[in-house]
Amino acid sequence: MMDKRVVVLVPVYQTALNALETYSLDLSMAALKGREVVFIGPEGLDLAFYRARYGDVAYRAYPKQCFASIPGYSRLLLSTDFYEGWRDYDFMLICQTDAIVLRDELDFWCAQPFDYVGAPWPDGYELFVNAGVYEGANGKRVRVSVGNGGLCLRRIDKTLALLREFPVILDVFVQTGSSEDLFFAVMGSLSNDFVVPNEITASRFSMEVRPSLYYAVNGGRLPMGTHAWWKSEPDFWRAHLPGDLPLG
Repeated sequence: MMDKRVVVLVPVYQTALNALETYSLDLSMAALKGREVVFIGPEGLDLAFYRARYGDVAYRAYPKQCFASIPGYSRLLLSTDFYEGWRDYDFMLICQTDAIVLRDELDFWCAQPFDYVGAPWPDGYELFVNAGVYEGANGKRVRVSVGNGGLCLRRIDKTLALLREFPVILDVFVQTGSSEDLFFAVMGSLSNDFVVPNEITASRFSMEVRPSLYYAVNGGRLPMGTHAWWKSEPDFWRAHLPGDLPLG
């Protein structure tokens, strides 16, 4: 294990988790045993539930508005101050409580050339970029297939560089509260120096939508993890996840 290279961040905002989140985070914490894990959340959050279940977890607090809504959370993850606060590390793995890490393959993924890895979007997302250097006649329609941020690995210095590369477009995302993972997917694809894997490579890291497709394409091998697994093909996960799944 490479000391100080990667930190695992678990965003929390409630005093306790529901059954699906508890099942998911239990598996992730077991898979990541030995890694440096830090919970992040709002100032003043009662951590009794988390510490009773996962031990004396480290916690870093941010202003409450950062966890009061999805736009607030997106703004936090589009903030250079946020990433500057983790410059002691080369990478951060963001593992939301609705994600599952099945196996610790972080050393492998950190050794790859990618600056951002998240689950693929099989149907893609399309965005017309019309701001900053791409304003007006330079407007560009961009379609991306990789970027889900629920379970994602980010190279910290390159993340900071991307945020600084497109300040006008970043401001549009911040002002509108738009999805932070879409910023990294779209603007990463337009960057001079930001590397995102293709759809199939990303599916070996994580899956969310249409997992059976990627499972078949990858020869019957599960990825390192999954996000929001009960929302897409829950029967697929019934066959592949351990124990009694808390599904209705």
